[in-house]
Amino acid sequence: RYREKTHMSIWPWSDIVSLVHRHCKHVLAAGDGQVYELGCGAGANVPFFRSLGLKYCATDGSPTMVEELRRRFPEFSATIRVADFTREQPFQHAFDIAIDRASLTHNDTASIRTALRLVFEALKPGGVFIAADWFSTKHSEFNRGMPSDDVFTRTGYRSGQFAGLGRVHFSDESHLRDLFSSFEILSLTEKFVCNREPADGAVFAAWNIVARKPST
Repeated sequence: RYREKTHMSIWPWSDIVSLVHRHCKHVLAAGDGQVYELGCGAGANVPFFRSLGLKYCATDGSPTMVEELRRRFPEFSATIRVADFTREQPFQHAFDIAIDRASLTHNDTASIRTALRLVFEALKPGGVFIAADWFSTKHSEFNRGMPSDDVFTRTGYRSGQFAGLGRVHFSDESHLRDLFSSFEILSLTEKFVCNREPADGAVFAAWNIVARKPST
């Protein structure tokens, strides 16, 4: 999709902006924090973190997109890398903040557990992980997909929001609390958008999670 320029979000995600300002005041006040983004995509959040003066690192699975971002943001050319964040975390330093906006949620449960372990290890003690738009089992697409690797993972979408996207992971509250059991959960919010016109019964439901690595 990146190669075909059909998935090119370029504006910072509002939930990421608000959650960083709400839960990372101590990092922003210090002014020299390290942030790691999993699945940076078309770079929507890069200008936001640059404006905060944070040292930005990111991984994405698309060589096409990483090459483009290195061209657009040469100051981060060494720290935007091609990598599978469910298998590796290629940076050597520890991070104050890690973020994911709906990237991890396109994997199965086992891969998400591995990625969260890698994030946990990469964070400094007291570091914060912010995840936005992890799809809820109350999303109307949950029951339309075919079960895949586990009960929370669906695939086979031929139309709608997830057409052609492969795996889509959905969570309920107990599943999220299990996934984040190594962290201290600071905020857990489930949000809903329901269509009234057209009255097709579509419901977008997703979670925002803010979790902290314990200080000790």
